[in-house]
Amino acid sequence: MKTSLDGLERKRIYLFRHGDVSYFGSGKVTDDPNMVDLTKLGQKQAKMIDANTKDIKFERVLCSGLPRTMQTGFHIAKRRNLDMEAYPELKEFQWDPKLGREFDIKKLGFLFESESSEEEIGGLEGSKEFYMRVSNSIESIIKEEWSQIAIVLHGAVNAAILCWANDLEIKFASKFEQDHASMNIIDIDINEDRSIKRKILRRLNIPPDLTNIDAPFSTSWENTAAQIMDLRKSE
Repeated sequence: MKTSLDGLERKRIYLFRHGDVSYFGSGKVTDDPNMVDLTKLGQKQAKMIDANTKDIKFERVLCSGLPRTMQTGFHIAKRRNLDMEAYPELKEFQWDPKLGREFDIKKLGFLFESESSEEEIGGLEGSKEFYMRVSNSIESIIKEEWSQIAIVLHGAVNAAILCWANDLEIKFASKFEQDHASMNIIDIDINEDRSIKRKILRRLNIPPDLTNIDAPFSTSWENTAAQIMDLRKSE
């Protein structure tokens, strides 16, 4: 067991975003964003994650259960002879691209900044409701028996977890860009009564391709919103 300087148990989460996906095909937005698969690039990124972490001990590999998280975590789980564990309450923010048609889709690029973002981006749940299910789930996982785990999730979910780790409201989620297949490391110090003493962000948004650590100027959410805008212009 790893401990902090003041003698508390220290747990470590390696938090990944799934690899590259596309919500667009045949000239339209997908009907069900939950069911998209990794692209060829995303599959390559999943293998990069495995290569980058081959010497790290993961006791468990968790995911949301949606296909793109299972496909991203497959290699790191297989290397360690582990079964992937699905936590459906950590699925991505639920939205329907068709429902945001009457509003300014640019707001999708800055998720949760607006209090009315649920209606504006076609959300099927409120931002606070989403934040509650994510933070409750991660706190429940922390109470389980483990020391060091990998969790493969989603852009908005990871941003919510990073807000939680920094004691911020969900409206600040767009501060935490999550590139596809990026890695974050969060340490959690645990009191004797199993409550959380402190949360420490050790690494943030490390790309899978370590030979190219520069960042694009547009965020992944901005790119998604821009693609939807382009499709609407062609309709």
